[in-house]
Amino acid sequence: MEQYGQWMWKDGAWIEPTDANTSIMTHAIHYGSGFFEGIRAYHTEEGPAIFRLREHLERLVRSCAYYHVTLPYTVDELEQATMELIERNGFEACYIRPFVFLGTPWQALMPTAETKVHVAISCWPLGEYFSKTVGIRAKVASYRRVSSTMMPMQAKAASNYMNSQLLKGEALRDGFDEAIALDMNGNVSEASVANIFLVKGKTITTPSLDCSVLDGITRQTVMQLARDGGYEVVERHIGRDELYVADEIFLTGTAAEVTSVIEVDHISIGGGVQKVATEMLTRYREAVTGQLPEHRDWVTFVKSAVKE
Repeated sequence: MEQYGQWMWKDGAWIEPTDANTSIMTHAIHYGSGFFEGIRAYHTEEGPAIFRLREHLERLVRSCAYYHVTLPYTVDELEQATMELIERNGFEACYIRPFVFLGTPWQALMPTAETKVHVAISCWPLGEYFSKTVGIRAKVASYRRVSSTMMPMQAKAASNYMNSQLLKGEALRDGFDEAIALDMNGNVSEASVANIFLVKGKTITTPSLDCSVLDGITRQTVMQLARDGGYEVVERHIGRDELYVADEIFLTGTAAEVTSVIEVDHISIGGGVQKVATEMLTRYREAVTGQLPEHRDWVTFVKSAVKE
């Protein structure tokens, strides 16, 4: 279990990952009542730099609130625990996974006031989720993205990601790297675990939030960096046919960072050009390592976080 770090934080205590046990009668196992975040810490000369830590933890609180789940810890407490976790594990860079799940007791579909709300944070080293040099091949999925009229798609709820597994699994079985989902109205939505952007000239377009899109923190970041770089950024409905004639397509996400899509449904996108995606990735990596003075507040440096 060393690849996950020697320590994890669970319900206010420091434990080894092998001791992170729970009952098979846990509510989350039976009904999917879990919520999570994905955060990265990057190596810098000033120590590990956690990117937009507070924004991620605040979103975790909101995700739980959609389902009337109240966290027993404050955002400040979770921030401190996250920083201490990285220092205890000695990581210079890592992926961080805060998660919340409903435990026991439970008797039926709905949890009760006595059902335990568990909160845990783990971290581990993470390399490239997708190749940044070659770009990836994607297909439009046969499954649609779940509508916000069915489930709150602004929540990073574990149950939502069964839909993502169907999307990704189909793409992989068909020989592609990733899936692009349409919403229930046939508009472009997002990839399995990443937001999507189309480039046409100096305009960068991304699906609006009413297309069953998670308002990703990396999405927000790249939109701001693109505007800083003089691009027009537009949020609107995007038709499937626009994918095939884009100058470029790229995905954004904590794991994906900025990843170019060079082919959709066996159609080459822009002749494989990745100019804007490469520019955005460069700017993004400057941002996440605290190299952009105007966005220095996006980064939390881990310095002597361990409490004696």
